[in-house]
Amino acid sequence: MIKTYSKGLFASLALAFMAFTASAQQRYLEEVFTNSQITVVPNVAYGYNFSQYVPATMGGPMVIPMYSDVYMPDTAIDQTASRPVVIIFHTGSFLPKGLASPLGDRKDSAVVDLAKRFARRGYVAVSASYRLGWLANSTNLDLRRGTNLMAVYSAVQDAKVCVRAVRASKLVQGDPYRIDPSAISLVGAGSGGYITLAYATISSYPEVAAPNKFKYQAPGTGIFGTTVTAGTPYIDTARVGDWNGYGGKAVIIGAHPVTGLPLVDQTQVGRNIELYKGVPHNVNMVINLGGALGDSAWMAQGDAPVVSFHSRYDFYAPYYRGMVNVPVAGAFFPVIDVAGSHTAVKMANTFGNNTVLAGSTMNDAYSVLARTNVYNIGSQENLFTFNMVPPVATLPFRVNSNPWDWWDPTDPLSANETNPNVKAQSLLYIDTVMAFTLPRMAKALNAVGYSISVPEAEGLKFQVLPNPTTANAQLYVYGAQIQAVEVHDLLGRAIFASEGLSASELELPSAAWAPGAYFVRIQTDRGMRTAKLIRN
Repeated sequence: MIKTYSKGLFASLALAFMAFTASAQQRYLEEVFTNSQITVVPNVAYGYNFSQYVPATMGGPMVIPMYSDVYMPDTAIDQTASRPVVIIFHTGSFLPKGLASPLGDRKDSAVVDLAKRFARRGYVAVSASYRLGWLANSTNLDLRRGTNLMAVYSAVQDAKVCVRAVRASKLVQGDPYRIDPSAISLVGAGSGGYITLAYATISSYPEVAAPNKFKYQAPGTGIFGTTVTAGTPYIDTARVGDWNGYGGKAVIIGAHPVTGLPLVDQTQVGRNIELYKGVPHNVNMVINLGGALGDSAWMAQGDAPVVSFHSRYDFYAPYYRGMVNVPVAGAFFPVIDVAGSHTAVKMANTFGNNTVLAGSTMNDAYSVLARTNVYNIGSQENLFTFNMVPPVATLPFRVNSNPWDWWDPTDPLSANETNPNVKAQSLLYIDTVMAFTLPRMAKALNAVGYSISVPEAEGLKFQVLPNPTTANAQLYVYGAQIQAVEVHDLLGRAIFASEGLSASELELPSAAWAPGAYFVRIQTDRGMRTAKLIRN
């Protein structure tokens, strides 16, 4: 969903990150290929299924294809036989691009940039589409809420087909992308984040049928056009199949005369088409950028690890818990109460699902900043919080809660926003997303047999003296050379930065800083660490 532009808090972190990769490059953590060495395979049809929301002008409800674009190191250059996969799902409020925002398909700018970044690091990146459509602006709560749940549910089914299709490409289709079927991770931005979190957690019908918020509140005509009674679940597996895409089998009566895809007998109950049945769809981890978990009861011990990024004051998807709000035609429609990124990650950490990502506390600068963010209650690991506030307090919907996205500033759907996001600014936020994600993804890969060294400079010795201080402080590093230093306050704002250094000590101008706590991030030729400095 589209929000407003605000100044980035992490631009200098991104610059430091680029400087820190000057040493020997390590595949999967650092870029080892260039854009010219990346092959893009567009418009790969990975599956198809019945869509209720094809416009009448395009033929009405019918079976539609789902496509993906594959980004990978050129197989003529890269000799690695089995490469880990990252599948990326775009944002867009589960509505077609152009209906509610200038975002909403697999070629969105941020999605393409993420895919290329993963490919330059040696991954096979897949940007995937999924079924869209729901009654977002219906005045009937049941129709609005029920079709929204169905949109997430269908997208999860499509995501599982995509994972199975990627695995099948290795197992039965000649391995055209040279993928490692044991190493598949998911990334979702915005509504794509709802998909990845639901993918990792939904495991039984009661999870999507038992809560009262997933049931009709009043009798009438339901989301499938049939008569329903109050208390009936929105999701009917006899019609749409289960969360894995199995069951609810459609009766096929031929091929569509235009698309050539299966023609479904719509007088029968079933609407689902099973694909790649029997191929596993488990994943190693999921990453969420600005999405939420449909219900906290979905998560359980043993679910896939979760990493999340979220704007604290996101008006559209809550950071802790709260209502999802969807913008359509200049109005906001409340949909359903959900668990935000902080709640989801806290639960994943508590259940032990994230232990594989960090058996002990990670001490790189991004992890320290994330853990010590003032809004990160409980100092949750694996959660990165952006602290932007609405530029006008009385207009909370104008907060920039998707700072990694950018789009064409001439798009008419941007006219009601204060400003479209700026590409250069958004790229810096993606730098932060990658810097925080990659070490955790490396640890997930190590759990399935990879050997990726994640440097955390555990043995590095240093001091900041005096501490606390009212004057300038001195930074000392022993047995290493300081290359760059950054200082941030508790809100994540850059206070001081110095790079291009080669010294064992550095004076910090702390006498000029306001009283408070600061985090000093130190990059040396032996790795990086973070120290805490108190200015009295």
